[in-house]
Amino acid sequence: MGEAPGRRRVNRGRRIGLGVAGVGLAGVAILGGLAMLIAGRGDTLLAAVGRGLGRRIEAERVTLGVLGGLAVVLRGVHIADDPAFATTAPFLVAERFDMRVELLPLLRRRLVVDRITIDAPIVNLIRDATGHLNIDSLGTRGEPTHAADASEAKSAGPPLQLLALRLRNGTIRYREGAPGRTLVLEDIAVDAREPHFGGPVPVSVRARLATSDLHLENILSEGVLDLAGEQPAYRGTIAAGPGALGRLPFESLTGEIAASPPVVTLERATVHLLGGTTSGRMRLASGGTDAGLTARVEASDLDLSQLPVSGNRPHPAGKLGLQVDLEGPPPGAAGFRDALRGNGRFDVADGQLASIPLGHALRDLLGTFLGAGAADRLRARYPDLFDGDNLRFSRLGGSGRLAGGRIRSDDLMLAAPSYEARGAGSLGLDGSVDVTFRLAASSALTDDILGHSRARAVLVDARGQLTVPLRVEGPLQHPQVTPEPEFAATVARALLPKGSVGEAVGSALEQLLGGKHRR
Repeated sequence: MGEAPGRRRVNRGRRIGLGVAGVGLAGVAILGGLAMLIAGRGDTLLAAVGRGLGRRIEAERVTLGVLGGLAVVLRGVHIADDPAFATTAPFLVAERFDMRVELLPLLRRRLVVDRITIDAPIVNLIRDATGHLNIDSLGTRGEPTHAADASEAKSAGPPLQLLALRLRNGTIRYREGAPGRTLVLEDIAVDAREPHFGGPVPVSVRARLATSDLHLENILSEGVLDLAGEQPAYRGTIAAGPGALGRLPFESLTGEIAASPPVVTLERATVHLLGGTTSGRMRLASGGTDAGLTARVEASDLDLSQLPVSGNRPHPAGKLGLQVDLEGPPPGAAGFRDALRGNGRFDVADGQLASIPLGHALRDLLGTFLGAGAADRLRARYPDLFDGDNLRFSRLGGSGRLAGGRIRSDDLMLAAPSYEARGAGSLGLDGSVDVTFRLAASSALTDDILGHSRARAVLVDARGQLTVPLRVEGPLQHPQVTPEPEFAATVARALLPKGSVGEAVGSALEQLLGGKHRR
């Protein structure tokens, strides 16, 4: 008698179910065996990874998970530094390493790691006085340094292949042994595809930088890291912001970066700050025979009113444009400020300089000619020159040469509706100024000051303009503005009666004022 169709379907379903259960049990058995193999021989796994790096790796604990694949978790990880650097600090410490291992290659004695995620690592990068980095030896296949390493190397462990590396919440400390400078990158996130030591590796980096001179938020760089050469090299794009250079804030930075320690090059860089744009290039070699800084910067439409100022000091104003070429030692080197050299041009439109009292000095010098109520009259008619101690202008410009800690110029020019001034002098990087101007009053201002005075014959130039030589000297925040002694004596002679008395007083005044400018 034949079996009923319904019963045959039940038996077939039971056999399929038993088969699936058998496969599942076999899979569990395989995973369990692998778990026992890896958990029982965690040192072998660490040795295999260590051979791939060329460094000894230690972990406080090795655990295994099978949810979603074979996952190996290392806690309390230490990667030893290159012993040639004689440092007690490890190359890397991390709270946790997560490794996802592919199963089938492992059965064929190949260790294929799908990805490694490193949580909260601290990486110590060191460059010694000879220019060598402690990462130069990563990935080498030289003789093992420690006896334990040599013993592990003799056992045939599985070769390592890594498909992806992720780093989260990391810190990198870069220290240069000779000058003793340290740079710290924080909140680092790194993604690398198929990292290896034999060729280029695509890398994405996010970080934050904070030093005493430079602050950068939201750093993002994507490029290629190559560890195959004599020096590790990186080339890619960079974007960051907001940030600050000293006290000067900026909105964003973009550019192309190339780094092969100790040399960093920034090309086609653009910085948005003070409502305008700064672009240029920079090369910095922090050590070696060609150590130094070179840079070219061009800027346009920088709003000087957005500059940070101290206390209640008034803001400058105007839109600044400039072109500058600089070279010198690396920042932080002894005598850096005085060793900087450069040249360039600048131009400020529709601006204002605080605490430069040219008008006040002019009014004091020529007060005898002005009469009653002159101060209010001049302030109302010529506010660019006589409205307090602030100096307004339509244009300020010139060229400059930087050397010995001072910027020197021979072609300074100031222009405004009521005056024009040309001069020469210097501005120190310490904030001191020493400039002489020949200020020419407009025709209207000349008439307002001198009128039909007999002094007009000796105080105006061939164009019929009152021309006053002035000296601006002292700290830029509050410089002194004084007339040149020869001109003050000329004014005295013009006011005094003609003859020997006037000449004597004028000569005495010239000697008195001249003594103030002797050095």
